[in-house]
Amino acid sequence: MESNSYRIEKVQNSNDLMGVEYVDGKLTFKVPETFHIYDDESINRQNLLLFIKSLNLSDSIQTPEIQRSELKGESWPIDSYLWIIRDYLENGYFYNREKQYLHSNQGKIEWKKTMKQMPIVSNGNIIYNNLVTSKMSASNDQIAQIYRLCLKVSQERVGWVFGYKLFVETNIIKSVAEMRRTVNNELASTFDDIKRLRFRHMLRILSSIDERDVTDIKATFLIRNYYHVYETMVDQLLNGLSDRQRKKYNPSGKWSLLGSHVRDASSLEPDTIVKYNGETYIVDAKMYRFGFTGNPDDLPDSTSIQKQLTYGDHAKKNIGGGKDVRNAFILPFDKLKLPLEDWQCDYLEDDNLLYVGFAEGDWRDSSNPNDHDKIYTYLVDFNYLLNNYGGSDNSIINELCKDIEKRITK
Repeated sequence: MESNSYRIEKVQNSNDLMGVEYVDGKLTFKVPETFHIYDDESINRQNLLLFIKSLNLSDSIQTPEIQRSELKGESWPIDSYLWIIRDYLENGYFYNREKQYLHSNQGKIEWKKTMKQMPIVSNGNIIYNNLVTSKMSASNDQIAQIYRLCLKVSQERVGWVFGYKLFVETNIIKSVAEMRRTVNNELASTFDDIKRLRFRHMLRILSSIDERDVTDIKATFLIRNYYHVYETMVDQLLNGLSDRQRKKYNPSGKWSLLGSHVRDASSLEPDTIVKYNGETYIVDAKMYRFGFTGNPDDLPDSTSIQKQLTYGDHAKKNIGGGKDVRNAFILPFDKLKLPLEDWQCDYLEDDNLLYVGFAEGDWRDSSNPNDHDKIYTYLVDFNYLLNNYGGSDNSIINELCKDIEKRITK
């Protein structure tokens, strides 16, 4: 899909580069294939903005895959870009205001300075005929030029959200480090809350500019392994337990080597743990292609199934104290573009959640089944996830957990 100001390219594999970059001089978004493109460009712009914001979740993910991802370009502080553009639209260019003193009959009379001059005495009257007045004028100083650069960067990177293009002229001769020092000095010298907020946003924008080439503002923001971002969004949507709370759900192995002490092996870490009505739901968010292709070969494989069953065994033995552990996979899909017309599925939560079946292991003891032996598998609409992960959605949590309970009792 291509508009006048940008193009959208679908990316098939979740470990390939996704994000935004300039290709042949045009802003190009590389999005998951389950990202829905609407006929309404205003909706597309808002969803693309949310997609770019989601990339910043990678900053908080500490995994070997993310550390090896070799972020291509710089992280984009989207909220700061938007703030600066709105600040300009509401207030115009920012300048530091300086008080200028003049010998003039116009402006505010500065009596202390005026009275220090020699007056004229006439008929017993003291006359000051050379008044000192003052007025506030804009100073075209360094901070004003840095503001313009921040505005220009913001316009180039997210100006398309507003549907028009601003022309911003800049004259920058300093390095990014020098500009940051200038803004930090201004920040430390003012008590004006609005100015302080403006300077903080400017500092965040400067941090997204390549130190090697200040003039190259058409930057790239791409990451590999976007599936880690997807896992984080699902976790936030379902209000999963914190890392500290989730730690006890991490099964791990041990090594006993001859002539040495027992050593712990690395632990397994489930994506999301949901507690609901006293039950434990272990959710694995898988950014697999099944929701796009409808091909069973694109479902989680036996290794993923075994890992999920191990999580359930560990939770039941060490935490649950009974048959109160449940398992689930959640994959992305586009609810407005189903891969198969005759799909057999059950819709939940305004069609944003879809049940498609369950996985199990044929090596398990079927004579004494556990509730977590079946891994109930759901699809979540990707655009819905983008728009709602920022705050946990109680309605979808209720729908998911109640649906699992209904299937367990069948």
